[in-house]
Amino acid sequence: MRSIRLWKTYCEDEGVRSICSFLERNASVMCLGLLDDKVTPLGCEFIGRTLTPGPACPPIQILKLDHNDFGSTGLINLCKGIKENVNLTTLSLTYCDLDHTGARSLMELLIFSKSKLEELILTGNNLRNEGTKMVLNGVSIAKELKKIYLGDN
Repeated sequence: MRSIRLWKTYCEDEGVRSICSFLERNASVMCLGLLDDKVTPLGCEFIGRTLTPGPACPPIQILKLDHNDFGSTGLINLCKGIKENVNLTTLSLTYCDLDHTGARSLMELLIFSKSKLEELILTGNNLRNEGTKMVLNGVSIAKELKKIYLGDN
């Protein structure tokens, strides 16, 4: 299996926990998409722990969590785990209710020296000026980033 994409299944955090357990045992999944699945900050913590570098870390390159209202608390939980991930190339967090309080986590993700992140999609959040400036500070340091989407913030 190369890809797991669940859209509007409303699997919630327990579903995310099960998916993460599966990912830890199967190193073939490259894409994880959980769109509009009612993922909360707890689900983001599960994903972050699973994608923390280590022997059981799956080689996920594309992570899409669009339309889950986990907010900046969820983003902080997620970034704790993925900020040193060397596999992730695309991260999509559109319409996740992110605000300026989560922007520092995004900056830390972007400035990691071994990051392979090429595309960051943040459309439809509430970063405002303060959060956007913080993210752009990270963009100025990011080595691999090629695209960033900040519309409707």
